[in-house]
Amino acid sequence: MRFETFGIIGYGHFGQFLASSLARHGKVLVYDADEAKIEHASDGIRPASLDEVATADAVILAVPFASLAVVLDEIRDRLGRETVVMDVVSSKQRATQLLVEALPPDANVLATHPLFGPPSMTRIEPGLRIVVTAERGPAAAGLREFLEQELGLIAVSVSPDEHDRAMAYMQSLPFFIARALVSIDVLELEHRDVLAIPSFEKLAEIAFIEQQHTVDMFDTSQISNPYADEARRHFLAALQQLQAEIEAHRAGEPAGEDG
Repeated sequence: MRFETFGIIGYGHFGQFLASSLARHGKVLVYDADEAKIEHASDGIRPASLDEVATADAVILAVPFASLAVVLDEIRDRLGRETVVMDVVSSKQRATQLLVEALPPDANVLATHPLFGPPSMTRIEPGLRIVVTAERGPAAAGLREFLEQELGLIAVSVSPDEHDRAMAYMQSLPFFIARALVSIDVLELEHRDVLAIPSFEKLAEIAFIEQQHTVDMFDTSQISNPYADEARRHFLAALQQLQAEIEAHRAGEPAGEDG
């Protein structure tokens, strides 16, 4: 199956990233509830109505989990007969269920989580991985084939539950730690230019990336993943244990030694 038109709903950081990547492979139509975001779209990317976007060969929902149900309700009766609906929400258990249940039973569906994106890159590059947690319909299989053969992505099939269990520690927790680093201003420390050690710079790098994330993206990782609470509690308990060990070691230090 050939994919010649791509509709993108949501023209934030990731929607723009997808649009610029797909513009080399076909016509890209973009829609956002905030019209100001799409009025300067160019280079093969065209603003369009929701009706027009929903009939593209592939419709990609580049919206946070909090907006997913509303968008699915808006497009379910507008979709083209062979249109594939693909999401990119970074937590999959609830998002996959919504995608499958909110659309008509004969709708082509591809539930995904791209393991890449801005700000670390500006376009999709071959060799990057994309997780697929649900695939329904022949056109959805065709879109997966397009992602693999035309974009060079590596598609990995994982159940939504397995995905979220792993991502609670590999995404939710790093975002949580990075947000804390940002809140204590690690990027603005005095003398960083001459005193920073390599391990600090690695922490500073994740803090810098977190600064680029929207509140919606952070909330998706922390709230819509059902295992994120457990991961945060596990981490905070480990911090408390470490602090207790430090205090115990301090209490056992020889008199006169600096604390």
